[in-house]
Amino acid sequence: KIALMHFLRLRLFCTALMVLNCTSLHNPFIAIAKQRCLKRLECATTDTETVYDNIKNQIKSSLMANAEAGKVPASITGMMAGFLDEYTESNKVAAESPLKFKDNIVTFFKNVQEAMANPYQFQPFHQAIREPFDFYNWGNDFLRPLIIMNQSRIVGIENAAKISKLLQMGENVIILSNHQTEADPQVLSILLESVDMSSLAEQIIFIAGHKVTNDPVAIPFSKGRNLLCIHSKKHIKNPPEDMARKSAQNLETMKAMGSLLSEGGRVFWVAPSGGRDRPQALENGIGDFQVAPFDAKALDMFKLVAMQSQKPMHFFPMAMFTHQLVPPPTGVSSDLGEERSAKRGVVSVCFLDETDGLGGLKDKEFTAAVQASVEKEYQALKSWHDSHP
Repeated sequence: KIALMHFLRLRLFCTALMVLNCTSLHNPFIAIAKQRCLKRLECATTDTETVYDNIKNQIKSSLMANAEAGKVPASITGMMAGFLDEYTESNKVAAESPLKFKDNIVTFFKNVQEAMANPYQFQPFHQAIREPFDFYNWGNDFLRPLIIMNQSRIVGIENAAKISKLLQMGENVIILSNHQTEADPQVLSILLESVDMSSLAEQIIFIAGHKVTNDPVAIPFSKGRNLLCIHSKKHIKNPPEDMARKSAQNLETMKAMGSLLSEGGRVFWVAPSGGRDRPQALENGIGDFQVAPFDAKALDMFKLVAMQSQKPMHFFPMAMFTHQLVPPPTGVSSDLGEERSAKRGVVSVCFLDETDGLGGLKDKEFTAAVQASVEKEYQALKSWHDSHP
């Protein structure tokens, strides 16, 4: 209640100040009212910052207590504490309601602890959990304050509309995209919602690697997504003794995908690189992010399953500029519990024109052409952001 009162006071003083600023009369009483409003706005802002910090400190105390009790590993505790500090500051800047901030972060910490104590078992095809708790909307709401929306954009809306129409006709679509951050599914949903295409966002089935379904920090967000759970080529042999089990799981996932394609009206998001993009390694430091190479064999596998479905299939490339949100570590590792950042950033997504993907099963030229189109559009997105800081 106190947090709500402070937030409403802040909104009231902001509105009053806007009205006074729009007043053109040169009246001394107006000037005095503006000064008083500015003073009260300053006090209300200070109060709101205090509410944020109190919430953060309460959660951090609870985190440390759980760590001392052995409920949370020390490696996770340090990462979560740092993430909490950044997430608090990002919510302040985004002017998120303290109540909403508290609800989001408490739900996050609660579900991470639950994932560590009792890991959720994902099926080969996992459908988003929308009730009794809606993990889909919560995940979007959690990430929303981190996106600087007035500097972000979605390009190729006409192609997104084509995808929606194809799905309504019972045809299938595979989106071939680069991949930069764990938050890519939420980014895609938030940007599609901004152009009144939330229905398309909710239908997308993401091809998910093992970290998405095994890392306790990622699990709460993964619960809210439609997923086909697979072990990527990069990690399937680590450790070697698990390779047979992982291969068997991949086979079950591909069977599930085949069944979904046979039903028709499905849209899948695939990262043909098998992982996230990384920044270029330079002799004097770290350079710009580069689109990771696409794997021709991975694309062949999806094309083969599509051809066996007996349903029309369409391929749409996509470029994503998202690495400012929860960026990946510079190196590739199978280990869980990587560092996370909660700093605010800009994002952009481009739906490219449809490409013919069924011309030849082992078509390296197709893979190269798709990658080239994604790289070209990614550079266009990057250039746009460079010129609109």
